[in-house]
Amino acid sequence: MKKIAEIFCDTFCRENADDFANLFEDNATYIDCLYGKFQGKEAIKNFHKRCHEEAYNYKFYPVLVMNDENKVFFEWKFSFNSLMSYNKDKKVDIEGCSIITLFNGKIREYKEFTDSIAILLKINVPDEKIIKFFKKKYFV
Repeated sequence: MKKIAEIFCDTFCRENADDFANLFEDNATYIDCLYGKFQGKEAIKNFHKRCHEEAYNYKFYPVLVMNDENKVFFEWKFSFNSLMSYNKDKKVDIEGCSIITLFNGKIREYKEFTDSIAILLKINVPDEKIIKFFKKKYFV
């Protein structure tokens, strides 16, 4: 089961959204610290495409992996170069952790945890967008 964290990270870094979506059950849930919640393989596939439209040179690897029954807990390091207009080509390094819930060999739920506001600051997101994100995430 620990291997799924490596497969997940490796597949995320590749630009093939179909391969990434195929790691998940049809009605799986994906919760990203910045982009929010995605329900179902098609939404997860579209999210993955968007990620690769907004950044490149992805590096994603598990640092510490543990499992308990059908759950995999892992700490990770993640980096990318932005394609966003306000920080084009800037390299961003992030650390966090995730929980993957498996069912019959497929991911039923993926949920990650990291300091979202710090990431937005690192990538030079304008203050008004950070405030909007903060209000939506924590007060709505």
